[in-house]
Amino acid sequence: VILASSICTKSGKALASRQFVEMPRTRIEGLLASFPKLMVPGQQHTTVETETIRYVYQPIGEDMYVVLITSRQNNIVQDMDTLHLIARAVSDICDVGDQQDVVYHGFDILQTFEEIISQGCRDNVDLAKLRTIKEMESHEEKIQEMIEKNKELEAKQEMKRQAKFFDQQRREAAKRGFSDGGMGSSGSMLSGGRMGGSYEPLISPAPEPVRTFGSDSPPASSGNKVSSTARGMRLGRKPKGADILGAMKDEVGLAQDFEDNLSIAENEPLISTGFGASSTPAPVETAPARPPIDMKGVHVQIDEHITAVVNRDGGLEQMEVKGDMSLIISDDDYTNVQVSVETNDAHNAQVKTHPKIDKKKFQSSSVLALKDPAGSFPVSQPIGILKWRIVSGNEDDIPLTINCWPSPTGSGTVDVNIEYELNNVDLELENVVVTIPIPPGAQPTVNDVDGIYNVDRAHGVLQWQIPSIDSSNKDGSLDFNIPGNDAGLFFPVQVSFACKKPYYGIAVTSVTTPDSQDVEFSQTISLAPEIYSVI
Repeated sequence: VILASSICTKSGKALASRQFVEMPRTRIEGLLASFPKLMVPGQQHTTVETETIRYVYQPIGEDMYVVLITSRQNNIVQDMDTLHLIARAVSDICDVGDQQDVVYHGFDILQTFEEIISQGCRDNVDLAKLRTIKEMESHEEKIQEMIEKNKELEAKQEMKRQAKFFDQQRREAAKRGFSDGGMGSSGSMLSGGRMGGSYEPLISPAPEPVRTFGSDSPPASSGNKVSSTARGMRLGRKPKGADILGAMKDEVGLAQDFEDNLSIAENEPLISTGFGASSTPAPVETAPARPPIDMKGVHVQIDEHITAVVNRDGGLEQMEVKGDMSLIISDDDYTNVQVSVETNDAHNAQVKTHPKIDKKKFQSSSVLALKDPAGSFPVSQPIGILKWRIVSGNEDDIPLTINCWPSPTGSGTVDVNIEYELNNVDLELENVVVTIPIPPGAQPTVNDVDGIYNVDRAHGVLQWQIPSIDSSNKDGSLDFNIPGNDAGLFFPVQVSFACKKPYYGIAVTSVTTPDSQDVEFSQTISLAPEIYSVI
């Protein structure tokens, strides 16, 4: 049994020691203090014995020893092998020629002792395993961290979308309130250039005439007096018998009439003329809006999320595809429809139907219908009717393969070559972005690129952007040179894209009523990566 493993000076002072049996501190300090006195000068032995214990030691540096204190019955050959492993591990951790450095890395040294020796016996470890344990790298932990980061990013994007939506609502409410009589006491009204009739403010009992852009009559000067019958909002007073609910009801009705009478272009904002202002509306630059989805009475939505993690040698660490099909009914006449699908399952997907869906009918005829013929789907509310999951360990199943080859040149720079290849030619990937980490403050020199690139100095990444990847351009590359020496700095490589085709071979062939009448339907399909990286 190994009693203790220690590092001490030539005088027997303990720098780091780990006991594997019950032993007080004074006892181990006494044993180490007596150790130098037992050595015989000039002998080549690396062991010293007393009546009860044996010292197995090896010099490290000029004034220190690695010492194993064992029982006399221990196998001395195994103890020597353990001692050599400890000496090599300690030299990897700290500078063995400096006592202060040994003390500074004391906790790391004690942890190494515990990894090599457990309860007084040698564990089956070598130097390579010790280095792996010291690095504490875990692919699962990295994957989990990537998932958490992506979830945080999605949450931030959702917050931005919600903030933009609320801001747009506030602007529309402000426009509506401003148009509803906010200028009643100023002598002018707002108009979008195509006003079909005048509009009376809610509070002013006698509104003024409405001015329109492009009118032949000159605008009123600032010196003109406002009609005495027109009054603005006066705090603290209200018409007799008025209440809040009545005012709100009247306002909603007037606003509806006002919107029906106006025909204002989407990108043509309302602007105030003021007094003496130009009568020409100012052009506003707006981003092109996304084409709206023409949702029918029955809308089918297919969403897939793919997770793919590949190591830098090309081996597949993890691949998973999760998908679901949702149904959105907006017409009360189609609350009991049946969805016929066609599947081409080449990936052995695990498919599950909603508990209210007739599973036997789906398995026999690929029709998604309710178990209860008298039941119905909820209206204007998405409901999942089918889910699937695909797990694969084959590298060929990855839709897009990314290979990153950083090669140090030996002159303080690194040549980096990145290639992509579309394995599934049935997919069409759009807005593909490959994000490569780069050393902080370094400026890459791009030699060749298929697509475009962007250097984000704030985040220390190079973004390679390919607008579209399909069967016509299923492979491409990016070559650049950058100052540095460490090839590991260019990982992990992150990939993002959008796709309007599902990875799982599923398609909606028809939607029918229970009496087999065809129903016109719309559908949207989305495939997006949750995690797609090379680590």
